[in-house]
Amino acid sequence: MKKLTLLLLTLTVITACDVEPLDPAYTQGGGNQGGGTGSESADLTMSIYELDTQVNLEFFGAPIETITNSDFNIANSKIISGSNALSANGSPFENENLIITRNSSGQIINDESVNTAGVTTNETTITYTNGVISNITYTYYEDAEENYSYNFTYDGNTITRTEEGSSISTVFTVDNSDRIIQKESFENGFSIQFESISYTANGNISSSIRTGETDSNTTYQFDDNPNPLKVIFEDNYLLTFLDDDYSDEIGSPIAQFLSTNNWNGATFDGNVFNFDLEYNSAGRIESRVIAYNFGPELSFEFNERFSYVN
Repeated sequence: MKKLTLLLLTLTVITACDVEPLDPAYTQGGGNQGGGTGSESADLTMSIYELDTQVNLEFFGAPIETITNSDFNIANSKIISGSNALSANGSPFENENLIITRNSSGQIINDESVNTAGVTTNETTITYTNGVISNITYTYYEDAEENYSYNFTYDGNTITRTEEGSSISTVFTVDNSDRIIQKESFENGFSIQFESISYTANGNISSSIRTGETDSNTTYQFDDNPNPLKVIFEDNYLLTFLDDDYSDEIGSPIAQFLSTNNWNGATFDGNVFNFDLEYNSAGRIESRVIAYNFGPELSFEFNERFSYVN
């Protein structure tokens, strides 16, 4: 199974034109359909996070559909294990378990996927120097062409990533709160993709503007309730982005996983979308559906469910 890493749940909500919402009635996969579970109190301790994803696209005229169902087990506000099930074009689901290894400081040093036969299919190894990420190496054991190794250097408020064997480098810029505010990728010294991020005073992302190979202008809307994913995904915050592809958008993952409140809508290049969120009586988010249709070339839907303990 290709890379189904814990931290790269990137939303591909870019290059929208004439976009329309999908029918949110579609729900695929195991787990707790119809919302999370747990007490109705105000305690926001999560125990399970479920994310089901359906993507439909055309590749040289051929339709492709992938369905990925992911469950993440949480303890002490950290993801401790998980599982993924992947189906492509109606094939039987391939199941893998996610094994996470941390160092004594709580930093993730290995993220390994193991199939039902007990064989490791892929893994990510993270190396730290003086407490910061210095190398990320990904190994996909079934196809070496998927492998990569990233190296990182730090200078003031910038982090530069280079990939072994590649002419592309990426520079991440952080603000005084160590939040990423800019991502720019270069090929042979020429800028090919740029993204600028702005935040509101209470810690929600307000906008993402991209120029280069992909141009987009996105603003984000939120409810007034606490986002239970924030404390979980702030753990190893930089790893979420330093292990992405140079062309990946970072604005939507920030909105979904790292903003103060729950992401409930967005405006993509002038097209307004409102998401479907359900809450319990204490205002906890129990489920969310994010669905888009970019025409015959691309459509996708995310179904999230949140379960809690006290």
